[in-house]
Amino acid sequence: MSFSRSAARIGTYVIFATLAADAHAQNERPGPPTWSAGVMGIVRDTPYREADSDSLVVPSLGYEGERLYLRGLNLGWKFDPDAAIEIELIARARLDGFEAKDSPVFAGMQERERSLELGASAGRALGPGRIEFAAFADVLDRSGGQELDLMWRGDFGRGPFRIQPEAGLRWQSADLVDYYFGVRPSEATASRAAYRAGSAVLPRIAINALAPLGGRWSLFARVSVDDLPDEITDSPLVERGSERRAFVGLVYGFR
Repeated sequence: MSFSRSAARIGTYVIFATLAADAHAQNERPGPPTWSAGVMGIVRDTPYREADSDSLVVPSLGYEGERLYLRGLNLGWKFDPDAAIEIELIARARLDGFEAKDSPVFAGMQERERSLELGASAGRALGPGRIEFAAFADVLDRSGGQELDLMWRGDFGRGPFRIQPEAGLRWQSADLVDYYFGVRPSEATASRAAYRAGSAVLPRIAINALAPLGGRWSLFARVSVDDLPDEITDSPLVERGSERRAFVGLVYGFR
């Protein structure tokens, strides 16, 4: 595997770690700006055919200010942290994609590149948790696509120990889905038919577990499953109907 592809794969892990860091940050009480650093062990099942599952240990880094935050590769700005409906501007990396050498199935195909997305979110408390809506667009025009996210995260537990179940939907535009899962006519072969993907809705369920270890150390884990709809699983590049991720992290917080 090339150095650039290895770096992209590590970056993808950092994005997954961002989701857990976000859950951890939502459990923090308001206070002075904080930095956090730690390590995470991650396992990911890719839906692509003949592509191996990935596992790795990676570093994590975060910053939580009154308005500005950095969570993995997500950079955000909160307009009014005390508002009933919290509005944020967000820049995030999309590190999906592949090179032809990542699987025999991709032989002869053009690389699908990672990109940068800009968007905004609106969230508020709902019952024992929080509901959030977000919209993102590809600003580097790699796919030229968009994504809309609707997610609810519960917050249960006793004292500092928290269990946070999640349930949500992600709508991805046809341009986005087709870029990563489509097969162009020029890439079609006898064993790989041309495929034009349409827009798709992806359900997601997940659970986070958060536990302080004493002092400024904390431990958290996350397991998530994305159900892949027909618009993705009908692609000749795909062999699984879901994408599963699991990781555990150890984090130290700095004031």
